[in-house]
Amino acid sequence: MGSVSMASMNCLPDELLVQILSFLPTKKAASTSVLAKRWRTLFAVRQNLDFDDSDFLNPEEVGEDDMDEIKESFRNFVGRTLSLQGAQRINKLSLKCGEVPGEDHVDGWIINALDRGVSELKLCLTDEIRTFLPSNLFINKTLVNLTLGKKLAINNIPYDTFLPVLKILFLRSVWFLGRELSDVLLAGCPALEDLTIHHKHFSGTPQVICSKTIKRLSIISKSAEDVNLFSFVSLDAPNLVNLFYVDYARPRYLRWNLDSLVKATLDLHFLEHEECDEPFEPNVTVLMNGVRNVKMLQLTFSATEVISECCKCGLPMFKNLLDLVFFGNKERVWKELLPLMLEHSPSLKCLILSGLNCCTYEQEFDGIRIPQTNKVNFLGIMCYEGTENELKHVSHFLLKMERLQGLQVQFPTTMVESKRVQLTEDLLKLPRASSTLTMQAV
Repeated sequence: MGSVSMASMNCLPDELLVQILSFLPTKKAASTSVLAKRWRTLFAVRQNLDFDDSDFLNPEEVGEDDMDEIKESFRNFVGRTLSLQGAQRINKLSLKCGEVPGEDHVDGWIINALDRGVSELKLCLTDEIRTFLPSNLFINKTLVNLTLGKKLAINNIPYDTFLPVLKILFLRSVWFLGRELSDVLLAGCPALEDLTIHHKHFSGTPQVICSKTIKRLSIISKSAEDVNLFSFVSLDAPNLVNLFYVDYARPRYLRWNLDSLVKATLDLHFLEHEECDEPFEPNVTVLMNGVRNVKMLQLTFSATEVISECCKCGLPMFKNLLDLVFFGNKERVWKELLPLMLEHSPSLKCLILSGLNCCTYEQEFDGIRIPQTNKVNFLGIMCYEGTENELKHVSHFLLKMERLQGLQVQFPTTMVESKRVQLTEDLLKLPRASSTLTMQAV
């Protein structure tokens, strides 16, 4: 059966076999080169390469005595594969490996890919904090997509950095000296559109991000050391369209220039007191003013708590806001912040809520304050459990939102079907101000 299958494969044209090989991990594709001389030739034209030393290393099965030998085996495999391909163009290269200080084989692999016109390069260099990368990585005319990480402290970015066609840059746990990220690297990327900075468990999130070209920005930073070292964050991106921002709330936000922003997700957190070197008072007023032009805004549970306590100078007007996703698990958030958001969002059409059961009333039920001028025509309730308190809130919304056309209630996935049916029937019985309202339970 195997020989018949092999014969059938050999009847396929080279172009199709190369395409099939491109779907395999590099290590498995390379193993086909032993089948016949033709397969070695086919493997040599593969343009997408991925090398991961974890394919060779299994700490549970490999003893320390064998580790050096296996690492050498990985280095030989990468070297042979690149040598076999010669000058064949590389389209994508993904390189994930640990390093031994003083060895320069990794630099050689990177330079090899750059010399062969690589357009998508993903480097994940682990184990040792690396401070130097080949200088021609930052002066290149073919890179379109670049990922750097992790645990890099780069201090040799050339001042003449120029990556004219780079559109996507992903930085995972990368430390830059001073303002080198904005003033040198980003300044040398005139076509950059998508920037991700992922520093969840690594200090060194840049204080200043400045780019006139980026349209999508993701910042994931949760390092207590960053907050202790850097008291402010500045973001100057006049053409930014989409922002995803996770961080501890800072004492200051300087120059948040985001005039073109359309969509923003804010996931702000309080720094625990035991993690602070000195007590400080976060103030997110400038941040909120920076996102005031959005059409779509999502606020997480922790973000609504931070904003309700730390927007010292009050909320701005969100004149363009059409869609608001609002999560809350504190009474103050529901009774103070949500009404303010509704009052300051005169064009709001779609409102998605989660955590509503946290808003309780000890005595007479008044409900969340809804401005009479509200234009909300779609209301979504997430994780609805059907408590008496939640039912009262939904009833209040149906009576106060006269333009409401659609109500969607999402039940927890663990809820049994019989309870879903009963809760749906209870919701359908509620009076409503809008005669055109339709309801969907999912």
